[in-house]
Amino acid sequence: MIVRSFFVFVLALPVLALADELPAIDVEQNAYFPYVLEIDALDDLFDLLDKHLDLSRMETEKRMTKEQLGRLMDNAPEAVSSLLSTEGYFSPTVKIKLDESTVPALVSLKVDAGQPTLVRSVDVNYLGDIVPDEVRMKRLEERQEQTWPLPKGSVFRQSAWDSAKRGAVNTLLNRRYPAAKLVHAEANVNPEAHTVDLTVDVDSGPAYFYGPLSITGLSRYPEKLILNNVQFREGAEYRRNDLLDLQTDLQNLPHFSLVLVDVDLPADPPFIAPVKVTVQEAPLSKISTGLGFSTNTGMRGSFDYRYLNLMDRAWVLDTGLRLQQKEQAVSAGITFPRFASGYEHRVYASYVNENIQGLDTSTWKAGVSRSSTEKYIDRLMAIEYQMERRALNDGTVFDPQSLTAKYQWVRRDVDRIRNPRSGNVITVEGGGALKGLLSDESFVRLYGRGVQFWPVGEKSVVVARLELGDTFTKDPLRVPTDWLFRTGGSSSVRGYDYQSLGLSVGGSTIPGRVMAVSSLEFQTPVYKDWLGAVFVDHGGVGDQWKDWRGSTGVGVGTRWVSPVGVIGLDVARGVEENQFRVHFSMGVTF
Repeated sequence: MIVRSFFVFVLALPVLALADELPAIDVEQNAYFPYVLEIDALDDLFDLLDKHLDLSRMETEKRMTKEQLGRLMDNAPEAVSSLLSTEGYFSPTVKIKLDESTVPALVSLKVDAGQPTLVRSVDVNYLGDIVPDEVRMKRLEERQEQTWPLPKGSVFRQSAWDSAKRGAVNTLLNRRYPAAKLVHAEANVNPEAHTVDLTVDVDSGPAYFYGPLSITGLSRYPEKLILNNVQFREGAEYRRNDLLDLQTDLQNLPHFSLVLVDVDLPADPPFIAPVKVTVQEAPLSKISTGLGFSTNTGMRGSFDYRYLNLMDRAWVLDTGLRLQQKEQAVSAGITFPRFASGYEHRVYASYVNENIQGLDTSTWKAGVSRSSTEKYIDRLMAIEYQMERRALNDGTVFDPQSLTAKYQWVRRDVDRIRNPRSGNVITVEGGGALKGLLSDESFVRLYGRGVQFWPVGEKSVVVARLELGDTFTKDPLRVPTDWLFRTGGSSSVRGYDYQSLGLSVGGSTIPGRVMAVSSLEFQTPVYKDWLGAVFVDHGGVGDQWKDWRGSTGVGVGTRWVSPVGVIGLDVARGVEENQFRVHFSMGVTF
């Protein structure tokens, strides 16, 4: 033990000698030094400074030392000036001081922004082949006056300046001049006069026209599958939206997993731009299965099969099987590729069995439909033959049949489809049947639905919904259930069971001729992608409007904005029935 200690002592001697030569470590200098930042600035500048200044972002840093804080304070005036210049303030006065008498220490930042810099003149010049085009030049001048984000007398802001430069070029890029480019842009600031003179020069380049269209990657399907979606002709002037629309339409077809639409822009005349369409074909067959649960119809399982090239004509065959506790369904259909007119056609057949609210219904359908989809508007026309067996709890049975014609119009004008915050969605439907024409009763059914989104603050939203429906007929018992109305459940009047609001006949809830439902909901963020919601629903069904009685549901819920859509869970109280119900939904209800 003595020998071992001796060797340890001998080995330690050089280390001890070296330690005598090292400088002493200032423990206090490297100690954690907490601080609080107090910003004194104009309201519209406070958020900018609070969000982007290092002094603000490092306020909660647990390894902050006094020396690091000193460097941040030294850099603060320059950082403030740089940030304020983006908002048009080029001569700010910045004062900063540190008060160590409190714990944590107090850093006071006082900012006098000074006078904002105003736009004194705007000079936008277009060069190139567009100059002789007097009509287009006049339109550009008119557009500039209406949309230029920095008019004379406005406060200069960097974001608006960047937008203005992009807009001056994009106006040409979008139509006829895809080679347009910004050749000069200058913001000449006079800090003494607090003014700025803006100059932008844009070279339009040559005017381009569509050349021939070539297709690459197509092996299984006929070329008309693509050509029927082309809405422009060879020789027409170039429009960027034409290409974007074509790419979107082709990408929406199930036949392709990847689509790229592009043009070649020759540098020398004639300025004819050939259009190139490159596709990657999707697998011919697709099988999908699923398990789930719905608060409306209970546990469910599904099986779907799709084949994309029936008869080697790119016809899409789809079949489906749905097994749920309260509903079972089987369906099959063939969808034909879009015609050059822009319409898509489909033939289909289905069988559905439901046992909901004491009403046992078996329905057979077969029909043909014609539909079109535009940017905001969907249209559907259908002719359908339907046979139904409807059994009530008291043993009464009805067997209505009908040959119906239907028209549906849907307009979606929202800021985003997955989780809208502003805009509206309107649905209008009309249809009916004539007695004696494969129909037991004449009727006309009208239905309308509107959903309005109002943004509140930065992230909250109010959602209002209104539904109205009326079926004009003498004998509703001879009208199939789908052409009448029941309501209640998720996406309807919450707090009540699915389709429990209707007419009470024979121990069952059967559909009525008139329906009205309204809803008001407020959603606000609570945590990351989670929203909280409070709502009130009111609605009901009647045989006639004079008999209509509404029921009210109130409740709270949560919404998760997932990558696949909005998933909602609600707990609602049915006021009239004094009952609570839980409702689960997926997707935005349009």
